[in-house]
Amino acid sequence: MPTPEVDYPPPLEPRIPPPAPPADPDDTDPGPGGTGPDDTGRDDSGRDDTGLIDTEPSDTEPSDTEPSDIAPQQVLLGAGVVAVVAAGAASLTDAGSVPGLLVVSLLTVAATLGSLRAGRRELGSSEEALASVAVVLAAVAAWSAGDGPGGPTAILLSLLAAVFAVLGLIARTAVTWPVAAWGAVQAAVLSGLTGSGLSLGPHATAVLATAVAGLVITLAARRAVAVVTLVTAAAWWGTGVVEGAARVWTTESVVAALAPSTLMLLAAGALLALCGRSELRPLLGPPAAVPVLAGLAAGAAVSGLLQAAGLAGVLASGYLGVALATAVGVVASSGRSALLRPSGLAAAVVLTGLAVVHLLGSGHWSALATLVAVAAVPAVVVAVRRPDERHWALPVVVGCLTAAVLLTEADGSIGSAPAGRLLVLLSLVTLGSATALRGQRAELSLTGAAAVVAALGLGHLARTGHPPGLAVGLAVVGAGFIASGTVTDRSRVRAGGCTALVVAAWLAAGAADIGVPEAYTLPAATVLWLYPGRRLATGSSWRAWGPGLVVAFVPSVWLAAVEPDLLRLVLVVLAATLTAMAGSRWQVQAPLVVGAASLTAVALGRLVVHLPLTGLLAVGAAGAVMLAAGAAYEERRTRARAALARVADLR
Repeated sequence: MPTPEVDYPPPLEPRIPPPAPPADPDDTDPGPGGTGPDDTGRDDSGRDDTGLIDTEPSDTEPSDTEPSDIAPQQVLLGAGVVAVVAAGAASLTDAGSVPGLLVVSLLTVAATLGSLRAGRRELGSSEEALASVAVVLAAVAAWSAGDGPGGPTAILLSLLAAVFAVLGLIARTAVTWPVAAWGAVQAAVLSGLTGSGLSLGPHATAVLATAVAGLVITLAARRAVAVVTLVTAAAWWGTGVVEGAARVWTTESVVAALAPSTLMLLAAGALLALCGRSELRPLLGPPAAVPVLAGLAAGAAVSGLLQAAGLAGVLASGYLGVALATAVGVVASSGRSALLRPSGLAAAVVLTGLAVVHLLGSGHWSALATLVAVAAVPAVVVAVRRPDERHWALPVVVGCLTAAVLLTEADGSIGSAPAGRLLVLLSLVTLGSATALRGQRAELSLTGAAAVVAALGLGHLARTGHPPGLAVGLAVVGAGFIASGTVTDRSRVRAGGCTALVVAAWLAAGAADIGVPEAYTLPAATVLWLYPGRRLATGSSWRAWGPGLVVAFVPSVWLAAVEPDLLRLVLVVLAATLTAMAGSRWQVQAPLVVGAASLTAVALGRLVVHLPLTGLLAVGAAGAVMLAAGAAYEERRTRARAALARVADLR
């Protein structure tokens, strides 16, 4: 009997693991026969980023023990490094002895050859360990042969730096050689500078050159080497920039300042270029820190070099900073470069700021006034191209122009009165700009700037000792602020303008020697009517019209009632009558009541003051009789209406 066929499912295909992500080319520099680290940080030879052999068990090699962070060969290599270095150092107990130097030299050569051989065999840990032995022994031998700090040691360390650099090019998988080369360079510079007695110029040049070299190595080296060089070069950079700035700002020779200023520019450029390496950004601090530092260093270098040329160089530095700030406002505002804006602005601030300080200290007021006025151009460019930054750019423009006027006055080119008029005019222009930008963020800042400038202008007018001129200035400023506050509906702005108008009117009255009280009350009443603005026609009459009417009528009514002044009496009666008629005509309560009350008060006051006692008694008696008669008459009419009502209710 045939066996039935059985359909089996097809065999499963072997699972293929997903490909590893591509390695970052900046994180490795594979040598011959190597393909760089994989996604775990190890290359195909089993070494990780530090060059050590991976000893973790694989999936195909079972292990009875837990994996350890320290491999056995690392322990052995570490102990061997310490032993060999100690033996070599012990042979140099007699500093500079020929046998000791010979032993250390042989050990150094042997360790170097062993490191190169280990590198070719892809033994990373052995390569780094032997390279470390060679480096330490060579440094000890150089220091011993040079007999401590000084020229011979510096020369030997320089030769060692060159040898280490060549070895780093040969053995590209080892990290020790390039790091040792950079360390030997630093040690050579320190040895050469120690006890050399160099002046500030050569000393700053040597330090800056070392800093530039360290930053260049950081830009070109692998990440492991770049981190070391960056950390160590930072101290050289800071020291060199400080010494270089001190040198260029304490010399009056352009030639003497040329070398340190050039190196400062190179140091600034190299520092700015570091921002291009993404793997180093965590070490550079906030995003704007490096660009600002580079800009400050570059600005100090150029400004110091220019000031050595005298006053013309100082002015050139100031205008160069203004031009640079303008260019940054035009180019960087479009967002093309994240580094140009902070670095360019920092350099511009240093260039112009140091020029301003120099001109201020030397007393060149006119030149400083022109420079400060021109410094408003970058702020204007920013205000035009970046509307969201107008809230600070436009006040800066106003501040620059105000400072220019004050500096021109300090130079004696104009007096206090013209300076005050210019400042008042500038405040009105600023206030008009704020009114045009109503509702925007820049409105309040411009209004505040206008108030400050107006106060400065009025202060200058007050210094002249001419009250009419000050009164005119106050009136103009007050009218401007009232108009602006009315358009923008800002009560505080209107209040400031009203106060200025009142003070202007009182000052004018006092200057004219006018003793009439109405010269002070009527301007105050007028200002109280101006303050409500549109509420005079739409708001409550007592809130809008009442305060001004009371201030205008009460003093005059009192004087018209108690003093025998016919002109005032006629004018007050006429004004009260017209006010009451206007309130009745336009159906406004406050003018109607105040006008009628003022007219009644004047009439009664004149009657009470100027009638004799017997007349007053007669008038009082007549009034009492009339009141009694009126009350009796009203009572009779009330009773009569009640009686008629009862009769009407009958059937």
